[in-house]
Amino acid sequence: MINICIMSGHEGQLRSEKKFYLTLMGQCTLVRPTIAQMIMDQRGRERNSNQSPAPKFFLTIMGNTELTCPTLTQEYLDLREMIDSGSFSLHNWEQTLIELTNVDHAIASFTLMGQFDESGLPSENDEVDGLALHRHLGNLCEESLNILQSGVGLGGAERRTIIYRALVADVESEETVSRQIA
Repeated sequence: MINICIMSGHEGQLRSEKKFYLTLMGQCTLVRPTIAQMIMDQRGRERNSNQSPAPKFFLTIMGNTELTCPTLTQEYLDLREMIDSGSFSLHNWEQTLIELTNVDHAIASFTLMGQFDESGLPSENDEVDGLALHRHLGNLCEESLNILQSGVGLGGAERRTIIYRALVADVESEETVSRQIA
């Protein structure tokens, strides 16, 4: 599939299928999949005996292409949903991250008189707004919220560690509540 952006802008989700992105004198901003989405994609490839992720190629000419991480809230909520459904356990966290390391190797790019950023972070406003909204909706416990707030602006392994700590805090707080009820 081809995604063309000429003298305009495009925002969207970076999908797992094979794709070619052409940005000519424009702006293309894509959000990477969450860890939970990557886990599901990996499991789908394993079921279909297709071990390699679909390649993505970015051609940027006199424009800007940016791949950003999902917000901490998106990461947390997607993984929390997988844990609640029983399709993922925090005991597999390290092994799962090791298995997912080859997913990013399916990205190639060529940029001429432009910019390509493949490790962008969400804006601080997006991060804080998402955390505030989901705390208000009751999707985040106070301890998880505090942990996730400390991860705003962090990337890479530090970001994933913050997400893990917030999930552990949430699971532990639920276990405490369950014990108090019983």
